[in-house]
Amino acid sequence: MKVKNISVAAVLSLLGLATANANELSFIAPLVKESLLLGVSEGKHNVIVGERGHILVNQTTGDAFAENFRQVLSPANVTLTDVFSLNNFAWAVGHDATIIKSSDAGLTWTLVQSDPDLDRPLLSVYFFDEKEGIAAGAYGLFYRSTNGGDSWVQEGHPGMLSPDDNDYLDSIKDDEAFYLEELSFISPHLNKVSASENTLYVAGEAGLLATSSDKGKSWKRIDIGYQGSFFDVGILPNEISLAVGLRGHMFVLATDEQLPIETCVTTSLNSVITSENKVFVAGNNGVILSIDIQKLNEDSANAYDTFDRANIANCKRHPSVSLVNTDFSDAILGGIISNDRLLLVTAGGLKTMVIEE
Repeated sequence: MKVKNISVAAVLSLLGLATANANELSFIAPLVKESLLLGVSEGKHNVIVGERGHILVNQTTGDAFAENFRQVLSPANVTLTDVFSLNNFAWAVGHDATIIKSSDAGLTWTLVQSDPDLDRPLLSVYFFDEKEGIAAGAYGLFYRSTNGGDSWVQEGHPGMLSPDDNDYLDSIKDDEAFYLEELSFISPHLNKVSASENTLYVAGEAGLLATSSDKGKSWKRIDIGYQGSFFDVGILPNEISLAVGLRGHMFVLATDEQLPIETCVTTSLNSVITSENKVFVAGNNGVILSIDIQKLNEDSANAYDTFDRANIANCKRHPSVSLVNTDFSDAILGGIISNDRLLLVTAGGLKTMVIEE
């Protein structure tokens, strides 16, 4: 598969993260499409968020042409890390546990929550319907809303922790204040929340992969035998789950087993981008992998427990994975597929690519 690059922004270096107060309005920036962009959602309007509270909106449904995105005013001036759209609503999260909401599909926004004293970012947001949603982030930060994102209640989830950590917490549970303090301290970063029809997934720090069948009220860890961080779990068209993370690691998550998929890349993989019949995985250094879903269950010639990843020249890539040739060098942090195009948010701004069979 070939992908033609039609980037609209000059390549920039990774910009420093904003530290301004969320209560300050974001400003209209002339070079916003070239700035650090971190999250994108597909909905009635495609919405993109990034540093300094920047929000970009495309008012044409299904349009992935970057030149048609325009910046809208944001009620926050901190880095926004993720956005989720559903019908006429959209929610975005970011630094200082900031949460903002739109009731017109991203055209206007209201600040719902900001806690600069907490000094922890939210990294992911997901809504099950127009009323109930969750937001997750650093050090196990986890919130739930049952009124459409108008207010949020913080939760703790020891089910995401390792057995050793839970044993320790059990030993101090009689001291509730100390228990909650330690739970917050030892909880891993929650990098991404995603869902299939019946299962909620979280991908996180130190090998954390966990599932929930009750909308995140309780969690069960997946013991995958890998201690590196995961950054996304993608739900593929055939309901296969694909986890990606540090140093090119990729796993197919099945009910009874987890199959390692050799990618032959050593850069971090940040995002699984899916549509009805196409799957891409995007990562640092401009890496984009095309995934053949039909071949995912084939045995890999090189398992992670035998392959020397330091000797990448001798690597044999899994038959389901092919490297897409691009001239990108920035970290790709997310994307959506619209018609025959990839719309990508990167450390160097907004980019689009034509997918050619």
